[in-house]
Amino acid sequence: MRYLIGIGTYMGLDDSIGLRIAEEVAARGLDRGFRAIELPGNLLDLLHYFGPDTADMLVVDSARMGLAPGEYRFFLPDDVVTRKSLEGISTHEGDLMKVFELARELSVTVPPVTLMGIEPATIVPEMGLSRALEERFGEYLAAAAGFFGAERAR
Repeated sequence: MRYLIGIGTYMGLDDSIGLRIAEEVAARGLDRGFRAIELPGNLLDLLHYFGPDTADMLVVDSARMGLAPGEYRFFLPDDVVTRKSLEGISTHEGDLMKVFELARELSVTVPPVTLMGIEPATIVPEMGLSRALEERFGEYLAAAAGFFGAERAR
């Protein structure tokens, strides 16, 4: 199975971008050859999608990368150095890189994962998206849904 997994929180303005993309991919029926999943809240739930039956995974989230608001990049987890200073792992505060680390420590099969990071303009406790991300939403949607194209078939 292949998964497009959107993470974030709906109550975080641009932090909701991953969730909104997964939601819209499913609503428009763009999830051909993969399954779109919204994963708000507890990042440990991502472990349910790890395992030998998962062929490929795209995780979509807001990411502070030092780019202009609205810019996006695809990258691998090994390309990321987390700046969060969390001790251990918690269901109340998430660090995606710690979830990958925990999976390896538990000998859980981590599938091939690519991250689609979208530089947020604003992360505040509000619903919706900033204008910068709203204006480019169609572009993100096409990039995320197109990720699993024929050239990625394994």
